[in-house]
Parts: sequence; C-alpha cells; structure tokens
Amino acid sequence: MSLEVQFRPECPVRRLFTVLLVTSAALAALVTPAQAHNVLTGSDPKDGATVTAVPRRVTLTFDQPVRADFAKVAVTAPGGAVTQAALEVVDAKVSAELPAGGAAGAYIIGYQILSNDGHPVTGKIEFTVTGPAAGQSASPPSAGTTASPGTGSTPATGAPSPAAPGQGVASPVAGAAVPGTSGGGWVWGVLIAALLLSGLGILVVARQARLAGGGGA
Repeated sequence: MSLEVQFRPECPVRRLFTVLLVTSAALAALVTPAQAHNVLTGSDPKDGATVTAVPRRVTLTFDQPVRADFAKVAVTAPGGAVTQAALEVVDAKVSAELPAGGAAGAYIIGYQILSNDGHPVTGKIEFTVTGPAAGQSASPPSAGTTASPGTGSTPATGAPSPAAPGQGVASPVAGAAVPGTSGGGWVWGVLIAALLLSGLGILVVARQARLAGGGGA
C-alpha cells in the first residue's frame, strides 16, 4: 500500500515532463524552417516609392547572406520590356544595375534567391519614376545660328549638351533605404515562453505531489 501511495504522485510529473519534451521538439521544428528562409527586409528605393529620376541601381536587403550564384533579378520597364539585371552581391545585399536610358513610369523589380534550406524565395518590389527619361534633357535645345559662308558658327548659349551613353543619373530620393531586421525572433520568443511555462508547471505539480505524499504517509 505504501509503495502505491509513493508512486501515484510521480505520475503527473512524468506526464508533464513528457508533454514538455514533445512541445519543445515541435517548437524546435518550427524554428528551423523559420530561420532557414531568407526574407527581404528592405530596398532602395522602397517598395511603392516615387522618385524623381531613374536610379542607377536598385539594392535589395535580406535578413541573411545571399548566394551570388543563385541570385536573379529581372527588371520590368514602364513599356513592358523585361531585362535580366547585372548583379553585385555583398553579404545580405543584392544590387541590380538598371538599363541605361530608362523612361519615366512604373518599374517592377522581381527577384529570386536561394534560402539556406535550399528552397527558392521569390518576390518583387515596385516604384515609380516621375522625372524625364534617363539621358534626356528637361527642355529642348534652342535653335542654332546659321553660319555665314566662310565663317564658323557659335552654338546658342545655354543649349544643353547631349548626355553621353551610359552616363549616370540622379540617385533615388534620400532616405529610401530600409534597415534590415531579423525575421525569426518571434519563434525563439515562443519557444522560451513555452519552456518557462512548462518548467513552472512541473514545479507546481511536483510540490503538490510532495504534499500529497506527505499527507498520505
């Protein structure tokens, strides 16, 4: 009879400990894929931004380093033309060169990268350019003076010179960059909270078991 009384208080503790192990294993399984997937945390220009000139490049920032050999970025211009962008990958930043001579309008930047778990991650950002086309002057050049026979003509004062091919254009609006943040911290918070609550439950049940065992002795 005494052995039966001593054994029964331990049963709830064992069951709760088993539940704790199962819960921890399940939460750990959630943490792994959440941490393995690479997440876009910001871009320059911002998604949905409006800029006054076509940027020379677009920068995408992720929460984890990006593998350069699997990164791809496609640029859809206002006219619908799609081009594969030349990339520069440094740690978690992917910079895509935009085609020269871009026109004003809506741009779509589609990307595909590879996560640490081997799964491809795709997405896109969009921004709008309100200024003139790259390499195009805002005002038409004034008419030149007709040269007299035997004399050289002088170009009209103030006439803008044509932009050289590949000449850079103005940068996007200041402040367009978004600082990167971690994408999986909430999972760790849930795991820690579950462990603390489970541990507290074990202490309460163990204390009740000791009291019950002492009262029945």
